[in-house]
Amino acid sequence: MNTKSTPWVGGTIVLSVLVAALAWFLAISPTLASAATARTETAAAEDRNAQLQAQLDRLVQQAAQLDATKADLAAIGRQIPGDAQMAEYTRTLQAAAEATGVTIVGLDASTPEGIAPAAPAEAPVAEAAPAEAPAEGTEGGEAPADGAADPAAAPAPAGPAPVEGMAGVQLKITVVGPVPNALAFVEQLQTGTERLFLVTQYSGKGLQAAAPENGRPAINQGDVELLLTGYVYALAPLDGATPAEPTEETPLAPLPAGTDPRVVAEAGAATTS
Repeated sequence: MNTKSTPWVGGTIVLSVLVAALAWFLAISPTLASAATARTETAAAEDRNAQLQAQLDRLVQQAAQLDATKADLAAIGRQIPGDAQMAEYTRTLQAAAEATGVTIVGLDASTPEGIAPAAPAEAPVAEAAPAEAPAEGTEGGEAPADGAADPAAAPAPAGPAPVEGMAGVQLKITVVGPVPNALAFVEQLQTGTERLFLVTQYSGKGLQAAAPENGRPAINQGDVELLLTGYVYALAPLDGATPAEPTEETPLAPLPAGTDPRVVAEAGAATTS
């Protein structure tokens, strides 16, 4: 090998290595990093596009059901309207009475009340053990030790908070007519009208035959007088009234439960006197 060319060969090799290193750090490596970043951003954009497409599909499906949803909301609005609408509901009661062959002889509507969910059932309280007789040589009983609280002095648990934006109006409806007709009237109020009516109490008594008087119709032997107590609801406080706070003096109206609140009318429900 020619010894004169050896330095040139070594220099060429070193120069090639330097050029390759410069090309890697100045061109190839940044390009590869940019390509990797672009691939990452592309994958993230594709994921985002898939999420947006799924949201769009849901919106299209909901838009197709918009009319049905509006119809459901309108039905709920007729069950629980935005105001009391007592004049209209009175006409509904009269129509139900005429359809079932009974006569409304009494109708009493209360002022709007706040409503609240039913309170949970209280756990049974164990009977307190009888107090031991005081030891000899002491006068009267000693005061209870620290930490022995008096059960009677324990604060009562707070009841459910009122439901904001809703109010209930208590109705007491008295009708007169044959037993099957009176029971049909109860069923009509609960299933045959658009307005939600929750029956909370009812009672009946048998009547003797009597001529019409004082606005009451003629009574046939075996007719009954049925008193219904229940609630209708509205979506907002009525006449500027604020729902009452839960107190012992002003009980809250019951909130309609998720189960069917209808009273099961039976022929033996009306008691005869």
